[in-house]
Amino acid sequence: MQDNEFNTNAYKKMPNGNLAFGGVNGLNIFNPKEILAKNYKPPVFITNILVGNLPVLPNDKTGVLKNSIEQTSSITLNHLQDILTLEFSSLDFTAPAQNKYRYQLVGIDKNWVESGTRRSATYLHLPPGSYVFKVQGSNSQGVWSDKIAELNIIVKPPWWRTWWAYLTYLLLIGFAVRTYFKFRINKAKLQSQLHFEQQEAKRVKELDTVKTQLYANITHEFRTPLTVILGMANQVKNDPEKHLRTGVDMIVRNGENLLNLVNEMLDLSKLEDGKMTLNLITGDIVAFLRYIVESFQSLAASQQKQFHFLADTDELTVAFDAEKIRQIITNLFSNALKFTPASGNVYVSISQQAAANNDQTTLVLKVKDTGIGIPENQIPHIFDRFYQLDNSHTRKAEGTGIGLSLTRELVKLMNGTIAVKSPPVGATKGTEFIITIPLTKVNPADAENLVIPAYKGNSMTVMTEEKSMTRLIHSENTGSTNPLILLVEDNADVVAYTASCLPDYKLAVGKDGREGFDIAIDIIPDLVITDVMMPFVDGFEMCRKLREDERTSHIPIIMLTAKADMQSKLEGIEKGADAYLEKPFHKEELLLRIRKLLELRKSLQQYYSRQIGISDNGRISANQEVKLVTEEKTEHEFVKKVREVVEANFTNYEFSVEQLCKLIFMSHSQLHRKLEALTGCSPNKFIRIVRLNKAKELLVNPSLSIAAIALDCGYNDPGYFARIFKQEMGKTPQEWRSDK
Repeated sequence: MQDNEFNTNAYKKMPNGNLAFGGVNGLNIFNPKEILAKNYKPPVFITNILVGNLPVLPNDKTGVLKNSIEQTSSITLNHLQDILTLEFSSLDFTAPAQNKYRYQLVGIDKNWVESGTRRSATYLHLPPGSYVFKVQGSNSQGVWSDKIAELNIIVKPPWWRTWWAYLTYLLLIGFAVRTYFKFRINKAKLQSQLHFEQQEAKRVKELDTVKTQLYANITHEFRTPLTVILGMANQVKNDPEKHLRTGVDMIVRNGENLLNLVNEMLDLSKLEDGKMTLNLITGDIVAFLRYIVESFQSLAASQQKQFHFLADTDELTVAFDAEKIRQIITNLFSNALKFTPASGNVYVSISQQAAANNDQTTLVLKVKDTGIGIPENQIPHIFDRFYQLDNSHTRKAEGTGIGLSLTRELVKLMNGTIAVKSPPVGATKGTEFIITIPLTKVNPADAENLVIPAYKGNSMTVMTEEKSMTRLIHSENTGSTNPLILLVEDNADVVAYTASCLPDYKLAVGKDGREGFDIAIDIIPDLVITDVMMPFVDGFEMCRKLREDERTSHIPIIMLTAKADMQSKLEGIEKGADAYLEKPFHKEELLLRIRKLLELRKSLQQYYSRQIGISDNGRISANQEVKLVTEEKTEHEFVKKVREVVEANFTNYEFSVEQLCKLIFMSHSQLHRKLEALTGCSPNKFIRIVRLNKAKELLVNPSLSIAAIALDCGYNDPGYFARIFKQEMGKTPQEWRSDK
C-alpha cells in the first residue's frame, strides 16, 4: 500500500481489468481476480480454551494446560469443570469476518455442527468419558479447508463413580440384600396386613368419591324440579283460579322427571342384585322402533334437528322385552338430541345378521348423530355409573350419569353388546352407538297385539313453553315504570315459575350466561337473577364480567341455584353476587331480597344525586354547599367520570348527549339507564345540573356579570340561561346572588 490515505475521485479502471487508486504517496494498481484467490485453503487452529467461562493458561490453577494450546493435543477435565468453551480461527485474512466454521465433538455430536462465522463452541455438563473435538474452517469465499484441527478431551468421573466406589456400593448392596432376606419372613405377615388395609382404604375412598359425586348430581337434578313443584304447589294453594291449570301441568311434568330418576336408580339396583327379568312379548320390532323414532320427531323439529329412520327390512317379528328396548332407545335418543347442535341430524339404522340357527337372528341397531362427539380418552368411561363427560358449571345438558350405565346393563341382560365410536379431534364430529341383540324369530301369525308405549318425555312441552314464556316476559309490563329484572336460567319451568313470582316487575330472559351478559349490556336492567350451572358461560363467570364492565358494574345480582355448598356460596359472593339463594327457594324471601336490593340502590341513587347537587324532589338544592360538588372521594367513580367530561366541555355551546355518549363509549340507552340507576336523572338533566352548579360557584363572585357566567357555563344566550336557572332553582341568577 502506498499509504492508508487515498485522494477523492482518484481512481481508474484500466483496459486490462486492473484497478488504479491514487493516494498521497503514489498509486496502487491491482487485479481483483488475483487478490481474491479461490483455491487458498487456510489451516484452522484452536486458539483458546475457557473452563467455567474463564480463560485457561498454561500451568495455572486449573491444571488443564501444561503447554500452550497450539502445542497441546489432549486435555483432562474433572467433574466440576463442566462448562467448556473452545475458540478457534481460520488463517485466511482476506476477509476474516466471512470465514465459516463447523465443528464436531465425537461422542456427543452425531454430525458436524455448522456454526457459520461464530468462532467458538460451548459444551455444558459433559458426562465422564473420552472425546475428540474437531474443527474445520473455510476461506472467505466459502471453500472448506481439508485441514482439520483436533483436540482429545478426557472428562474424569467424580469419586463416587470410580471403580472402587462401585465396589463399595456392591458390598453395601450385598449387605442390604442379606439383611432384607433375613427379616423377610418376619415382615411378610405385616406387609400382607398393610397391603390389605391399603386396598381397603382405597376402596373406601373410591366409594366415598362415587357417593359424593352421586349426591352432588342427584342433589342438583332433584333441586330444580323440586323448586318448580313446591313453588307452583304453593301458588296453586294460595290462588287456585289463577295458577291451577299451568301449575298442575308443571307439577306433573317435574314430578315425572323425579320419578324417572328414581326408577333409573331402582332399575340399576335390580340389575346388580340379579332380580330383573325379561318380560318377552312377540311382535314386529321394526314397527315398534319406528314408532319410538316418530315420537321424537316433533321434539327434534322444535330444536331444529332431524331424525332419520333407516331399516333394511320392513318387518321383523321376534320375541323381545318392549319396555327394556324402549328404555335403551330413549336413553340413546335423548343423549343424541342433547349433544347435537341446531340443524344437526340423528340417524337410526336397523339391520339383521343371520345366525347359524334359522330360528335366531341378531338385531343390529345403530344410533348416529352429528353432535359434539366424545374425546378419545373418555370413551372407555362413558358407561361407568355416574360418569359425565362434562362436570363443569357450563355443561350444556343436565344429567346424573345413570342413563348410559343403565343402557349397558339392560343390553347385557338381553345377552347383547353395546359399543361406541367417535371420530378423533379434527375429524367430522359425531358419535355412533352400535347395539347387537340376539333375538328369537316368531311366526307373524303367532304375534301378539303389541301395545306400543308412547314416549313420556317432557322436553317438547318445555321447549314450547320456553318460547311462549319468552314472548310473554318480553311483552308484559312494557312501558311501565316498574323495575326491569333480567332472569338468566336455562330451565324453562324454573323461568316460568320465577316469572310467576314477579308479577310486579318487567322481566327479560336469557337462556345461558353468554346470552344473559349480552342482554344485560344491551338493556342495563335494574337487577339480575341468575343460575350458576348454565351452558357456555356459568353464573360465576357472568357475574364477574358484569362487575368488571363499567356499564353494568352497579347492577345488583342475585344467584338462585341448586349448588348449595358453602364453597359455591363463597365463590358467588367473591365474584360479586349481592345475594345467594338455594333452590328450592321461598317466594317471600326472593321478593324481600329484590325489594331490599332495589331500595339500597335507590338510597345510593339519592346519595349520588345529592353529591351533584340534586335534592330528593329532583330539583337542584339551592342551599347545598358548593364544596360537595367537588368532593371526589365520596362520589361514584362513573358519576365522577361523566361529570368531568361535562366540565371539560363547558365552553362547547353545542355539547350534546350524543357527544357525551361517544366520549364515555356507551350507547344512548346504556348511558341513560346507567345514569338513571345511579343519580335518578337523564343525561340531558345531568349536563344541565353540572352546568348550573358551576354557575352557582361563579355567581358568588360579584365581579362577574350574568352574561359572562352564562358563557362560561355553556349557554350562549343569557336569557335562556336565566330561564333555566329559575326553573331549577326557583330564583333568577340575580336574585340568587342577592340572597348570597
